[in-house]
Amino acid sequence: MHSLSRVRPLLLVLCALMFLWAAPPRARAAEPAAETRLVNLDGINLLPFDAGQIVSIGNQAPGQCSLYALRYARTVLDGTVCSGAGMWSNGAVWSAGGYTGFSGSVAECLDKIYTELAAGRPVIVHLQNTTVSGVSKHQNRVTTYEYHLTSDGWDEVNYPHISTSSTYGHWVCVVGMDPSADPANLSEGDFYALDPARVSAGGLLAVTRLLDGTLWQGDSPLKIAS
Repeated sequence: MHSLSRVRPLLLVLCALMFLWAAPPRARAAEPAAETRLVNLDGINLLPFDAGQIVSIGNQAPGQCSLYALRYARTVLDGTVCSGAGMWSNGAVWSAGGYTGFSGSVAECLDKIYTELAAGRPVIVHLQNTTVSGVSKHQNRVTTYEYHLTSDGWDEVNYPHISTSSTYGHWVCVVGMDPSADPANLSEGDFYALDPARVSAGGLLAVTRLLDGTLWQGDSPLKIAS
């Protein structure tokens, strides 16, 4: 485990992010993508949100990754912790959380993630396993490295989440991207997510980098704010 770089104390960072995101919560979901809404936090461009609120929701209950991804998304948008009430019926009820499906080619979906993030809106993404060569274990993955937010910046941890079902896959809430991402040549690995499998690592916020080739190849692989 190692720190990517040093940043100012965590409290000041979070206060700065919340200051930059002081618009009324519901109004934000309807704003056009006139300018980027992302803030660079120690090398990751993230939507501003309260890390403590996400950690308070915690990691998913078994089989409920879709619901938790929706709760994280609404919490980021609204600035208050989403309880998830009325948003579960043997699967997330997307419309109850103000989200709707988006379908398209891989390139179209990646472009949609990019433009939604630039407009200040998290995207819920459906992932499937891909096989990684050159590793001794966990060859089937949906994500790469995990990053824990400490007072000294991000700690990088090799803790890949394993999608346990090829039938159902895994849902995550994408909230950030690589600052060097090229909008004309995007891949899944350009994006960072709140993974319901582990957003809280010993009380620290964890974000996960997606793995190339993992976007679900089925109906409506994205859920976007409606």
